[in-house]
Amino acid sequence: MLDVIWLLIGLAAGFGAGVFAGTLRGRRAAEAELARVAGESSGLSAALAEVRAQVSAREAEIQSTRSALEAEKAVSADSKARLESAREHFAEQRRQIEQMQEKAREAFAALSAAALRSNNEQFVVLAEARFKPIREQLERYEQQLKALEEARNKAYGGITEKLESLQQRSDRLAGETGQLVAALRQSGAKGKWGEVTLQRVVELCGLTAHCDFTTQATLDSGQKPDLVVHLPGGRSLAIDSKVNTSAFLDAAEAANEDDRRRHIARYAADVRATLRSLSAKEYWKQLSPAPEFVVMFMPGEAFFAAALSQDRDLLTDGVDKGVLLASPTTLIALLLAVRHGWQQQQVAENAEKIAEAGRELFERLVTFVGHLDAVRGGLEKAADAYNKAVGNWASRTAPSARKLKDLGAADAGRELPDLEPMDVSLRTLPREDDAADVRRAV
Repeated sequence: MLDVIWLLIGLAAGFGAGVFAGTLRGRRAAEAELARVAGESSGLSAALAEVRAQVSAREAEIQSTRSALEAEKAVSADSKARLESAREHFAEQRRQIEQMQEKAREAFAALSAAALRSNNEQFVVLAEARFKPIREQLERYEQQLKALEEARNKAYGGITEKLESLQQRSDRLAGETGQLVAALRQSGAKGKWGEVTLQRVVELCGLTAHCDFTTQATLDSGQKPDLVVHLPGGRSLAIDSKVNTSAFLDAAEAANEDDRRRHIARYAADVRATLRSLSAKEYWKQLSPAPEFVVMFMPGEAFFAAALSQDRDLLTDGVDKGVLLASPTTLIALLLAVRHGWQQQQVAENAEKIAEAGRELFERLVTFVGHLDAVRGGLEKAADAYNKAVGNWASRTAPSARKLKDLGAADAGRELPDLEPMDVSLRTLPREDDAADVRRAV
């Protein structure tokens, strides 16, 4: 019971303390709110005073603006009056100017008519004199333009005719090309064309059939190279033109690039197969002595270039296998070298013949000089005998003859001629040692 009493006393005391604390807290909040309201009231009073000052300033400005506006209205009215007066004055001046222009126009028209009537003929003459060169030049230009137009029409006509002719030729060439391609597709025609082209190239280089080259020569093995070129020194060189060009012709007629490349690849493979076949034949062993290679002739630069564009190792592989690929251009260079070799051999043979003729001429000259030396000896003996005869004549015979004349045994009108001795100086021939030196030099 006592515990309950103390519990109630504690609860009462706590409640009282809580009420007191709440009352105290409420008073403080109210005082703070009053202070805040008082502050806001003083701020509003200050703001109201500022607004009133601004309103007073605005009213003063409005009053000033109204005064200025009334002054401007007065000035505007005065300006309008002045503007209206200026407009009236301008209109009056304009009417006066128009009247003056009309009078000036009438006076100018009268003066112009008079001047025109008085100077019309002179003006026409002067105009003709001044514009005559221009008119003549324009006429010449017109003639030139007409001539140029005629020439242009003729030229266009000629060009049209030439274009039509070129078109006809192109059509004819296309037909002939088609026929040629069709003919070349035949195996016999292809081989014959290559052989004819090869022979024309050889003859173009100045080589002569059956002398410098032989066609379709049969070897000991029964094989027949298309052409055998005879080289200086008794050597021979085989040339074969049996290249299969069917794939190349197919490429030329291909409808698209893929087909063309496929045919060119097949053509390069055919060329390589022909290269291996020629290498296996070993023509140089059957034509001994001969250089250890055979020439594989391709009858056109296009055939040669197409094969190399697809297979760049054809040249080097051919050299390794003893087969030299040749187009018409490279074969011409090779055959010109062969012809030069023949020319050099002919020069060497001619030099040997000249040396032999020189040796024979020298022997004949030696014999001739011997005869000439014998003549020299005879001349010296004849001169010596003549001088002895002259001496005998002068010392013995002539005195006896003159004595007979003195004795009257001879005609007194004739005289004996005087004989003079002969002084002969003959050049000596080269000595034998000198002749031997000349012989060794030759």
